[in-house]
Amino acid sequence: MSTDAAHILFPSDAPASSQPPEWFKAQHAAAEQRLMGQHRQDDGARAAAAMFPNEAKGAVSGEARPPAGHHPEVDAAEKLFKEDATQFDAKPVSDFMSGFAQSAIADGDIDRAHELESAGEALAADFRAAGATSDDVREALDIMREHQGNTVAGPVSAEALEAGYASGMATLADEGVTSADLNAARAFISDLEKIAPGTIRSLEATGAGNDPRLIRKAVAEAKRRGYR
Repeated sequence: MSTDAAHILFPSDAPASSQPPEWFKAQHAAAEQRLMGQHRQDDGARAAAAMFPNEAKGAVSGEARPPAGHHPEVDAAEKLFKEDATQFDAKPVSDFMSGFAQSAIADGDIDRAHELESAGEALAADFRAAGATSDDVREALDIMREHQGNTVAGPVSAEALEAGYASGMATLADEGVTSADLNAARAFISDLEKIAPGTIRSLEATGAGNDPRLIRKAVAEAKRRGYR
């Protein structure tokens, strides 16, 4: 994982090989579960599930029954929420990633362009499936777009990144953002990187990973998905 102190967010630990090893496939699957809010059960829950599998499935003596606390009106609301999630507008994501892809093509890096397009598709699918709102995603991308101009004349310098890091950390500290909050956001972004390799590289290139506005959004989304 990256230990570059010039980036508050977006640590990267994805392997460079085009054929990921089995351990990375397992990490990818686990990341997908966490991104959907399916975080690891505690030991007691796992033990109960192992000892009473029928109870866990909501069945007694072969007869199906609703789980404890089952409420039809809640199920209806959840179904409606899932249907609303399908209305997620992926265009801002695809347009944004397409801009990076076009830049890669202009640089003669076709593989990088394909990587970025695939990353955009994976990110849009994840946000849709996780119930993120189009407005929240669009606002985050608008912040990224502001920083994109920093790379027009070339890569953001190490000095500029370090200054952005110091300023960003000071602002977050003043706002009461804790180390635990940042760790949750980092874990969330790290999982996004696993399903959409290349995402972090695009984000770091702009220096937006030090922007408190984007960090606050990452923290909020991480907490919404159950990261702690």
